[in-house]
This record gives sequence, structure tokens and C-alpha cells, in this order.
Amino acid sequence: MRNALALCAVALLVPLAARAQIALMSDQSSGTSPQIYIGKAACSTKVINFSWDVGSQHPTIAEEVDIIHARSSGTCSTANPPAPDTFKPAPSQTQTSGEPVNAKDLILDSADGGAFPGGCDNTDRGSASPYTTYYCIQLKPTGALGGQPVSAFIPINFATKPPTPPVNLVITPGDQHLRVDWSPGDTGEKLATYDVHVLLADGGGVGTNPSAHVSSASTNADVTTTDDGTRLQDDVPYQLQVVANDAYGNVSQPSAPATGRPIRILDFYGVYRDQGGSATGGGGCSSTAAAAWLAALALIAGLLARRRSSARGARPLRGRAGRARSAKHWRKAGGAALIAGLALLAPAARAEWHVRDRPPRFLLVGLKIDRYDPQIDSEAAFSGKPSYQRPYFQIFRGRAPLRFQLEVDWEVAHPFGSILLGATVGYWQNFGKGLDAATGLPSGDTALLDVIPIGAIATYRFDWLADRWPRFPLIPYLQVGLMRALWASFSGTGAVSRDAARGGRGSGWSSGYTTALGFAFNLDAIDPELAREAFIDAGIQRTSLFAEYGWTRLDGFHSANTLILSDRAWRFGLSMEF
Repeated sequence: MRNALALCAVALLVPLAARAQIALMSDQSSGTSPQIYIGKAACSTKVINFSWDVGSQHPTIAEEVDIIHARSSGTCSTANPPAPDTFKPAPSQTQTSGEPVNAKDLILDSADGGAFPGGCDNTDRGSASPYTTYYCIQLKPTGALGGQPVSAFIPINFATKPPTPPVNLVITPGDQHLRVDWSPGDTGEKLATYDVHVLLADGGGVGTNPSAHVSSASTNADVTTTDDGTRLQDDVPYQLQVVANDAYGNVSQPSAPATGRPIRILDFYGVYRDQGGSATGGGGCSSTAAAAWLAALALIAGLLARRRSSARGARPLRGRAGRARSAKHWRKAGGAALIAGLALLAPAARAEWHVRDRPPRFLLVGLKIDRYDPQIDSEAAFSGKPSYQRPYFQIFRGRAPLRFQLEVDWEVAHPFGSILLGATVGYWQNFGKGLDAATGLPSGDTALLDVIPIGAIATYRFDWLADRWPRFPLIPYLQVGLMRALWASFSGTGAVSRDAARGGRGSGWSSGYTTALGFAFNLDAIDPELAREAFIDAGIQRTSLFAEYGWTRLDGFHSANTLILSDRAWRFGLSMEF
């Protein structure tokens, strides 16, 4: 009994610090593993504000909150740290408190021959081998029974030596820009950013504002202006230097200078105009015709939304209520007799539901994909040239990337099949390399051509057989419409191309028409009962895969000054009807 009482007494007197969780923070660090970085400029002046929380149950009458400046994180859990580490009770013995500390006071070994000789004037400790001390908060039991202290710490890293300048600068010229690549001077240093300075070749040292500022994860930059903001010009020499900035705020000396000279690069529009292409562009999104076109599409979209809203009220109930309504219909149609009859009559029963139980379809949504190869090189100005010398082929080398198009149609009538009116919009981009104007060879500059086609279309789908026989899979259709495509050519700097010599802007509209013949494969024919569930649960009346062969004529209806974006190709896609 006496031993049991003794054990209880010990349990009651054990310090609560063993169960404490100390949260230590500062205004110079954050995160789960905070670090503080002090460089040369901040070493003598920086004040670090620490704050801590020892928990709502601490400190108790048998606990003390102490502050330790330590050379090792292990010292933070030592009750009596050795010199030159420092130890003092916290100014406030409350749950939460804080302390401002001069960064230089956390340097514990600055004597000659020590770990950090010279203190803030040290010249040999950089970010590759910083000097580190620890700010610790310790919750120490002071009762007669003692116990192990609980502590938390934040490392303070000092580096007062500038980083090593970058090396191995390599300049790649482009049209009104220069790409510069380099290597770190010392891969062991903890770098934060690089500054790229660009001056005229006779402009002296680096400027005050860098032309480019990039993360240390990059060892390259594409510059388009000098340090004073002046745009780079072709055939003008420029001097480039790179400066490294480490995580401590230290700045390296400039790298050895390298000289680069931008050169004239022909992007797609430049080659096109050089060879006599007539499209001057400049229409862009602001043209009156484009606004009228988009307004027509918006009107169609409004009609679709109105049609969908009115049709929604006519839909049968879904889920349990819908199934109940379907069951009632089956009873009225003699469903019980059919179920009891021959299995051969089941397809007829499904057809009966298929025709009578669904409201008229009102909306078709389709996604189509094809390989788009615009016939730009068919312009009359290039007729005397071999195909490999025409502008589109010279830049894009026969590549035909995928084009994606979204189609939305309103099913306006179902006389003997379905008549649909709708709209389509798409996106396509091709990429290549610009040509060196002096040599005609591919350069490092990227040349892009974007095309966004939009259109108003009418479609006739012969789905009369598929409506009456659920197992009938094929739906032929014919489609015609008016199309208009916004095109834009981009240079290696990402800007819209321009033809300064002859006038012209690498962006505009091409108008025309489109036709297509296709077949849709009705996926509902595979399993009509599964299709019935899709209708009841999601309102989907038919899902189809389709293939069509399309002809698109986009040449401004044979007008001049239009980029020819005509094509013919097989297109494939998926559609759903509601």
C-alpha cells in the first residue's frame, strides 16, 4: 500500500513539460522547417522578432521558460549549456511571449581562428558553407524530481561572402531578342535568382535595372530590351552580363561579358509576305464583320438556351418517379401481356417505349477532331514555286496538328429525320522554326500559327429508322454552313507578326463556307435498355460516334488579300442528343 501511494505521488509530481508542444516562430521564416538566412548587408542591422507558445497548460509552477543561443541543436535540450552558448530565463514566464534579437548577437564564435572569424565582417563563409547557430526556447522542469526539458529551435544561417559569378555565357541570336545561357559559378551555393543585364556594346558596366530577372531554377533567359527599357534592334551589338543573387541577399560580381547581335528572322507571316502573299491582316477581333458574325452566333446560342428551357419542362420525371411513370405507361400499353408472351416480342416492346415515352429531342452537342492542313500555299502568288519552297511548307514542314471543334445544334424539327441549326467553334495551332533572313536556314526562333474557326451550320440527319428500331445503328447526315476563321501568326518573341517593309499585320479573318457528309453510329443500338437508363437518369436520348468527310472553303469567297485556310479532311467525334 505504501509503495502504491508513493507511485501515485510520483505520477502527480512529474513535470508537465514532458507533454508540452512548443511552437516557435519568427518574422523572418515560415513553414514546418523554418530557416533564417542572414547575409552581409543585413548582418549588422537586422532585428529578428521571435515569438513562442508553450501550450495552454504551461508553464506550471514547477516549470521555467528559458532562451538559449546555441551552436548546436542538441544544446537546446541541455539544462546547462556550455559557453560560449548563452542561457537566460525568458522575459515573460507566460504561455505566449516573444523577444526581438539583433542578428549579430546570434554569432557566438567570432574570435580569430573560430568558426566564424570577423563576425559580420567575415569574408570566407558563403552560401555553400554557411555559419549556423540556433535560437532555442526551452521548457525546463524545476521541481525536486527534475525531468527532461522540452525545446524548439530555429536555425540562423550566416553567409557574408558574395556568391561566385556565373560562367560560360552562350548567346543565341533571334529576331529583336537574344537568348543567353550560362552555368552557375559554384553549384554548391544556395542561389535565389539571377539578373541579366543588357547594354549597348560600348555602354560600360551593368545597369541598375536588369533586363531580365529569373529564378535560380533557370540558367537561361530571353531578353528583348536593354537595362533602360529600349527594345533590341537587329544587327546592333549588345553586351550581356549575368549576376547571381543568393538566398542570403548577397550579390555576385558580374560575369565575364558576352556580346550578341540580334538578327532578322522570318516567321511564317514574314516568309509569306516576302514571297508575295497578299493577306495584309489587321482585321483582328475589332472588325465590324467579325462583330456581326459573333452576334449571330450569340443569337443562336440564346435560341438554344430558350429551346432547352422550354423542353426541360416537357421531360418525363427522372429517378424513382420516372420509373414509376414508365411502369404506368407499360401497363396502359399491355406491358404485362408482353412480358408474359414470347421473348421474340421483347424488341417490339422496347421499340414501343423508345418511340412513345421520350419527348422530342431538342439539343445535340458534339466534339470532333481532325488533322488540319490549311491550303495556304495554294495562293496564286506561289503557283510557280515547288511545294517545298512555298511559305507554309518552309516553316511548318508538312506538320498537320490536330484541330478540336465543339458543335452545338438546336433540333428545330423532326419531319422525316431531324433538321438542326447550330454553331461550331474550334482551335488549332501549328508550330515551326523561323528562317534566318540571311541564310534561309531554320533558326532557334519559334514560329506559331493559330486558327480559331467559328461557324453557323445547318444539318439534316436521317435518323427516322433509328427512332423506330432501337437496334438500327447507322444515321447518315449532311451538313452545310458559313464559316469564319480568326488567324494569327506569332514571332519568336511571342508578339503578333508584322511586315514593316510592305505593311501588314499577321492577324485577320478568312471567311467562307463548309460542307460535310457523314455517318453516325448509334451506340444505343448496342444495348437499348442501358440507353433507356441513361435517358431516365441523365436526360441523354442518344449517344453516337461519327465520321464525316468535310470540305471547307475559307478564301474570302475568292477575294484577294485573304489568307487561304481551306481544307478537306476526315473528321471523327462523339455526339450526345438531349
